[in-house]
Amino acid sequence: MGRIPNDRLRIAQSPPEMHSTQPAPPRSSTSPSSTHSQGFSNTYIQRSRPYLTDQQIEERSRRDSQTEAKEITARLNACAWIMQVGHALQFPIRTMATAMILYHRSRLFSRNPYSEQQYVDVAAAALFVACKIEDTLKKSREILATSYNMRHPQLEPINTDSSILDDTVKRIIGIERVILESSSFDFRYRHAQPFLIKFAKKFGCSKTLTQLAWDVSVDVYKTLSPLKATPHILALASLDLAMRLEDQRVDIEYERFEASREVVLSVIDDLLELYTSHKVQTIVGLNYDSNVYLTQRIQLNKERTPYTNGHTSQNGTSSNSNSSQNNINNHYIHPSRDFLNTSPGEPIPPGVASIERGTYGTIRFMIDPLREKTEKEQMNGTGRSKEFTPPNGVPVSPWSRRS
Repeated sequence: MGRIPNDRLRIAQSPPEMHSTQPAPPRSSTSPSSTHSQGFSNTYIQRSRPYLTDQQIEERSRRDSQTEAKEITARLNACAWIMQVGHALQFPIRTMATAMILYHRSRLFSRNPYSEQQYVDVAAAALFVACKIEDTLKKSREILATSYNMRHPQLEPINTDSSILDDTVKRIIGIERVILESSSFDFRYRHAQPFLIKFAKKFGCSKTLTQLAWDVSVDVYKTLSPLKATPHILALASLDLAMRLEDQRVDIEYERFEASREVVLSVIDDLLELYTSHKVQTIVGLNYDSNVYLTQRIQLNKERTPYTNGHTSQNGTSSNSNSSQNNINNHYIHPSRDFLNTSPGEPIPPGVASIERGTYGTIRFMIDPLREKTEKEQMNGTGRSKEFTPPNGVPVSPWSRRS
């Protein structure tokens, strides 16, 4: 007598209800995918905000000039490290650009003293996460080994199995979690370069001018402009600045491309400031004399005067305009003023001296604004306050104070 196949034996030995032909019972209406929030006590909702305003970035940045200078130096060094390692590993530009955006966000939302001193570890973690997001997978040890061999060319090269990397790999894994939280687990990244190529073809730009604009579009990721403007705005600003440097002007109908001239000029101002003060750490900076950049900044300030009345303001808008006007005119820049998705009308409950993530509640990261609104209404309707305002009146989310 032949042996019974294993699959048939398992069916024969299983209870009748496991292989019944009856239809499955309907799913419960209280499934985890529903918007009901029963059982989520002390839960905080954090919706992704890929774009911030100038005011929100300034609130997270250091105030004193000395610390600000160190912050800029660390940021540029980290971006240079990402570019060098990225080129060594032959990453596409989208991976390196995503890594620089992740680094900028992590430095804004995390104030760990270690990350401020060891920017290389944060940059390595950002590049590691960017590899996953952009589907250019590399192990963390490959990235770290490449970095080590580049920083120590006089020593014998190491491979990915070297014990020298063990401690650094553990730190990278810890920093990776902070980077994911700072991005609200939102992996919808788009970059300026594809838009730039289309704009260059549209305006009939030469190959030399297009190459210059491409280099400018890479340098723009070394500023904080990618946190404030959408990719097609960055592309228009890069092309506009390249035309200014080459003394070739083309009339661009910004409204036709759902853009605003004042915001494009704001991005150009960030680029000119980068080229004026830190030209050595850029691609385009050394190609022109410093007087060229100063002349362009003077001309740019004259062009921005009708928008700002001679003063820099949020998102390049007039400081006298109200928030509703900003929301209408700058719809492509995130108009929200409730920084980090907080509600200023809800006080701290009595007896709570400080709010730290993991000690007073759980964070739920969301992308859909409608679902966020629905769950907030349900949570606040049950009397459980999910977001607080500290005594100084500055709204802040619990997880944002995590060091």
